[in-house]
Amino acid sequence: MVTHYGRAVLRAARHGFRVGRPLQDPRALLRVAAGIVLGTALGCVLDQQMLCVGAWLAGLCAMVPHQRHRLGVSAASTVLLSVVGPTIGVFAHGIPWLVYVLAFLGVFSGGMLMAFGVGLGMRAIIMTVLTVALADLSPGVSTGLTVVKWLALGGALGWICQLLPPYDARFAGRRRAVAALYEALAAAARVHAEGGADHQPWPGPLLAARQSLTGLPRSARSTAAPLFALVGEAERIARYMRAVELSTDVASETRGAHFASAARVLASVASAVRSGRPPLATAGDASEGPVPAHSGDPHADILLRRLTEALTEAARLVRVRGGGPSDGAWQHTELSLLHTGPGFLVRGLRRLRAEFTWRSPVLRHALRLAAASTVAEAVGHATGDWGGLGEPNHAFWLFLTTAIVLFPTFEHTFSRGISRSAGAIAGGLIGWALALLPGDRALHYAVLIVLLFLYLAFRSTGQPLMIMWITAWVSCLGAGGSSAWTRTADTVIGAAIAMAVQLLTPTWHSDALPGLLSRWIRGEGLRLGTLAHAWADPATTDPALLERLGHEARTARQAFTEAAEHAESEPVHHLARWSGPELRLLCGAVHEVAKGAALLTARLPGPEMPGVPSAARYARRLHGLMAELATAAETGARPQGGLTARLHDVFGAEAADPGPPRHPGHDVPEVFARVTLRVEDLSSAVGGQSAGESRTSVRTAA
Repeated sequence: MVTHYGRAVLRAARHGFRVGRPLQDPRALLRVAAGIVLGTALGCVLDQQMLCVGAWLAGLCAMVPHQRHRLGVSAASTVLLSVVGPTIGVFAHGIPWLVYVLAFLGVFSGGMLMAFGVGLGMRAIIMTVLTVALADLSPGVSTGLTVVKWLALGGALGWICQLLPPYDARFAGRRRAVAALYEALAAAARVHAEGGADHQPWPGPLLAARQSLTGLPRSARSTAAPLFALVGEAERIARYMRAVELSTDVASETRGAHFASAARVLASVASAVRSGRPPLATAGDASEGPVPAHSGDPHADILLRRLTEALTEAARLVRVRGGGPSDGAWQHTELSLLHTGPGFLVRGLRRLRAEFTWRSPVLRHALRLAAASTVAEAVGHATGDWGGLGEPNHAFWLFLTTAIVLFPTFEHTFSRGISRSAGAIAGGLIGWALALLPGDRALHYAVLIVLLFLYLAFRSTGQPLMIMWITAWVSCLGAGGSSAWTRTADTVIGAAIAMAVQLLTPTWHSDALPGLLSRWIRGEGLRLGTLAHAWADPATTDPALLERLGHEARTARQAFTEAAEHAESEPVHHLARWSGPELRLLCGAVHEVAKGAALLTARLPGPEMPGVPSAARYARRLHGLMAELATAAETGARPQGGLTARLHDVFGAEAADPGPPRHPGHDVPEVFARVTLRVEDLSSAVGGQSAGESRTSVRTAA
């Protein structure tokens, strides 16, 4: 057991020390840098360091991930962080029990808001940190309010610099999410064009784009109708790409040419969506459209034509401006319920109410996070000034570190705890060395600017470099070696508290895997059964129902795959139902079953076409088998195989003598056989058996 914990900690440490690309989003960095220079220069003239801190907070507010308008978000966040939170802390000074209550409730609220996004939750936590900081540092109401005044002025200066150009396109946050979706599709198309297998985390970008758009106010959804339609079109494109990938009717050369063309179109659409400017149609440009669907095989041409039509429609939608029934962006039934659904406030309250159950991992983590942070604040008060070696009233640094480091996953908590501690030690040494410089005011403020510039440049590289420069900056604010020592020690102790809480009250994703897999299998089984019924009677197909079932299945699949990814990095993964190669095999089988569902959807007969009566019997049988498989996944029973042999009972006559095709482009037995083989592989993976062994035994029995 100790060995497994050691390996997990080493893996987390390696993850924490990975270095990312510096200077990401340089336009935003320049605006923040301008605010810092302005606030620090004025602070130098007035000898008020809080102006520098306020300008930095305003820049931090603008750079924390957000979905709504940048100026509005940064203005509201600056007011909360620079005025509201510190003012509450000033009046709470001298009332210890109130400080602890505010600390607990504030961090708990931030933990619950994480359900809507990291940015929203982090803003609530940072505001709570500033409340606790002023409660610790303020010697009295009058002096504390003076500090708040300078913080607010610095924040105002930093926010004013957010008015500088260049300006983002409207719905910039939503555009980034939709663009990321098309970039993921383009990457998958490039892999297919080169003959590789698609291992893209497909549900993630789609669900992120959908969630981003649901946050729009209802009054703004008409203007954003093209973005809604682009997400719906992305679903169609992914569906047809998978169908083309699985089709044996398409020659490899034809498939490669169409996927290469699709990759160019999708990349062009992603760039246009992100920038808010439609692509220029020039000779040879990718935006002219995809390769026409001509493969020489009528079966393949149907799929290729549908893929071409979806790509052409996506390229058209990026040129649509505004929103109205006549612009063509409202013709997508995939997002009709999403577009007309309740607003963000109503949905948010419903979501929060649903999370207030002990089975909710969000609630459990929020309670754990709040309790750990409050304990860290108490430890900070108990240590005082470190026996005269440090500075008094430093408790909020432990509070801050614990609240930032403790995450729901083992790997994230330990990677952040170890890397932040290493960065703080290096930053403390730099701060101690800078404290030896001559005591010149201009030099002091120049050093503060340089350190903040280094922080901005390296904030996107990871925890160690970012914390190193911000620790050195905080040490210089204290203008003494004791400040550097205190800040470093507080970070190390706060990180140790967070990691200890993770060990004492773990949230192992390995334990949740059987329940999450069972939930997905039931949802996917209902979806596959409904699709089979639609094959049996195309005239009764309900696109809205299929869309809802597909969304629920994707959400469940994303939850399972994320938990599986986290479970592999946990020290107890060897004790789980599936571990190592078995878990990777299971995730691959889940991915393949989703491809099978996409194939059934892509080849679904139109309402005017005759049905396939055998599909109704297939639907009933498949629904029962998926229910048995879900129970086996949850209880640990070994699932029964033989799905391929049972398929022969349903489509045996048609498979033996299909006769003239009743559905042009639809080889019915082959399509359902592909789906069944994928479900068979899933059954094998649930039972810990390889797909090859299972298929051999099934075919022998058949």
